[in-house]
Amino acid sequence: MIKKKDFVDVRDLTKDEYLELLEVIRILKEADQKGIQLPLLKGQTIALMFDQPSTRTRVSFESAMDKLGGDALYLETKTMHVGEGRETMKDTALVISGMCDAIECRNENHDAIVDLAKWATVPVFNGMSSVCMHPTQALCDLFTIMENLPAGKKLEDVKVMWVGDNSADTSEENYHLGGVCRSDTFLFAKMGMTFIAAAPERAKMLPEDVEIVERFCKESGGKYIQTDDPYEYAADVDFLLTDAWWYHGSDHLKPQKLEEFFPKYSINEELIAACPEWVKVMHPLPGNRGYEISNEVWDGPHSLLMEQAANRFHTQKGLLAAYMYPRVRKQQEALQQYYTAQVEALTTETIDKVAGTHYGDWV
Repeated sequence: MIKKKDFVDVRDLTKDEYLELLEVIRILKEADQKGIQLPLLKGQTIALMFDQPSTRTRVSFESAMDKLGGDALYLETKTMHVGEGRETMKDTALVISGMCDAIECRNENHDAIVDLAKWATVPVFNGMSSVCMHPTQALCDLFTIMENLPAGKKLEDVKVMWVGDNSADTSEENYHLGGVCRSDTFLFAKMGMTFIAAAPERAKMLPEDVEIVERFCKESGGKYIQTDDPYEYAADVDFLLTDAWWYHGSDHLKPQKLEEFFPKYSINEELIAACPEWVKVMHPLPGNRGYEISNEVWDGPHSLLMEQAANRFHTQKGLLAAYMYPRVRKQQEALQQYYTAQVEALTTETIDKVAGTHYGDWV
């Protein structure tokens, strides 16, 4: 059983806790595919705070909560007092905790989500803190890999290569978008997998992040390999991963990123041909078709893109169930009847049928 209240950073859980989460996701997905929905969170509400556009994260959380019997409230941060700087995150966290049973937050500032989780008395889920961390996506990626393991391989045998942007550098002179890569690398290293980071010099993983990854690998038996040539280890990889080279808010970087990555770091038919026949391709989306991944590969037999996207829903169901269900107070029928009777007594009109002593103005 997971002890931590929040899911904010992939580094916070142990390998055993992740294996438990993966099993919860698997069970709920299996049930869903058989048309069975478990109302584990009936009567529960999650607040979804977004300060950025979202498709997969928003829809997956809303749909997952609905299928589990609960409700979701979509809140644009800019329409809230905290988004206008009129209320502290502490006060916002405590107010929402008093009205809802969990909070999901997507915010440019990772520290804002950490602060939200610090003060909230209910579980907080990080729906992406920009370049810093995307833990729900990383968990989805791990689950998708688990479902598509090559024949005869265990998770610890898997070799993953991330092609393109590995860096979470947010400096003006070398801005990169490697937040999902960073999250995946940390998580996969914890699980004992081999992670090959293929990127040009300017887009390599930051040294401080490499230090964390290598520490996790030492503990788990995993391996971290860095190269500037995606073909160097292509013959050994089971999964090719990449992410958007430019994104909303960074479209101005397109010329720079094309010069940096294209075509050498594009996952195209040539790279696929250099990999084992069972290789699979993944991308968290949204992506730039024809750039990070060629159209032929995007829509081809090696692509897991749509399956990976659909797994965001199943991942969110597992997360919500694992973190929220243990906190649900079981409804006792006798107490339900007691309080229903109290409310009925107060809200049901009293009528005296003796002439002249009627209550109310119903006549």
